[in-house]
Parts: sequence; C-alpha cells; structure tokens
Amino acid sequence: MKYDKVRKTPSQLLSLTGFTPEEFEAFIPTFEYHWNEYHSRFTLKGKPRRRISYNRKSSQLPLIRDKLLFILSYLKNNPLQEYHGATYGMTQPQCNEWVHRLSDILLKSLKTLEELPERNHLRVKHLAGQCRDMLLDGTERPVERPQDADRQKSRYSGKKNSQPEK
Repeated sequence: MKYDKVRKTPSQLLSLTGFTPEEFEAFIPTFEYHWNEYHSRFTLKGKPRRRISYNRKSSQLPLIRDKLLFILSYLKNNPLQEYHGATYGMTQPQCNEWVHRLSDILLKSLKTLEELPERNHLRVKHLAGQCRDMLLDGTERPVERPQDADRQKSRYSGKKNSQPEK
C-alpha cells in the first residue's frame, strides 16, 4: 500500500489513519524531522549506525509518507502484524521492527506538537477548572464484593447473575 494511491480517495485515507489529507500533510514535516534524526544515528533494529545510510528506493517503505501511513493505519485499525506486513509487502518480523521504530518516532512527533493526552492529574484538574462543560471517557473498574450480606444487597446491581448468595 502506498500513500500516493490512498490520498486520491480522502475517505479511504480518513478511515485508514483518522487523518484528512490536509492533516496528514501538515503532520509530515514533524514526523520527517524525527525520522531523519533517528535514522541518521541508528539502524532499523535500534543499533548505533557506523556509516551513513541512504533511503533505498527498493525499501518496503521508501517515502516518509509511506512510513507515516504504515504506522497510523497500524495503530488505528489494530490488524495482526502478519496481515499488516502482507499489505505492505513484508514479513511479520519486518513489520514488527517497523512498528516498534515508527511508534517511537510517532510518539516523539506528537510530543513535539503537544498532541499527546495529558497524564498529569494536576494539569487535568487545572484544565477542568477552565472549562464550562467537560466530557470524560473512562472505563468501569471492578469493585470488590463486600463480605457482609447487608452491604452486598446495597451494592446489588440488579443483574441476573450478580445476586448475593444467601
């Protein structure tokens, strides 16, 4: 799969990556900068580079746009590496190496653009104070079942299989 073919159909690019063509193009310079910084010092396997390397036209991902499409489509769609590698004409181990390297580069790019989710609870609290309306996306967490029968009844959810034992 090559970016030049996918970009001709904006809806396809959006479904593969979550980016519109304009957003994708705007993201490329930052991603390219971090790729060049990494690639000038390390090999794809993460070992220090001993000599200068040039992009090969015979590479599975010769262009920076193809690299970005590869990692964004992998992270958005979560396919098996075997399947994703076959889509790009590579084996599963090659796909695994590309996923690990490009994930790090994508993370650095997002950090540079300040587009990462906030992890600091104090910062989130500060931002929440500045917002009038806020939507939270969270997950349910299991609650330990109380040993006391009365407390179990008070926590009974009404679901068929969650009735407290007598």
